[in-house]
Amino acid sequence: MTLSGRDLVDRINELMSQKDVEALCDLYAADAQMVLYYRVASGRDEIRRLLASSLESHGVYDVISVDQFQDTGDIVMWDATVERDAGILEATHILILNADGLIHRHIPRIRGYWGM
Repeated sequence: MTLSGRDLVDRINELMSQKDVEALCDLYAADAQMVLYYRVASGRDEIRRLLASSLESHGVYDVISVDQFQDTGDIVMWDATVERDAGILEATHILILNADGLIHRHIPRIRGYWGM
């Protein structure tokens, strides 16, 4: 089942809030990469470990708003304002999808963080 770009974003946000790492990983291709400044996680197993660690260490993940959104069919990008245990953050995500609609590359980035 291929989701529209907006449905994919909504599903990712829902699963992040639920901390459902397994269901999140199902959205990624087997050879996917999550590209961060400090590392590149390659394959579902590495991405699973990265997501589990991030969700565990940061506690709550509640999307307050999706502030900008773009979907070209194979690229989906959005900015979101998110509540975490330690405060509010602004995040940008870029997804490059494969022909099956699975995430091939995910480039997340935090643009700002305000502690509580």
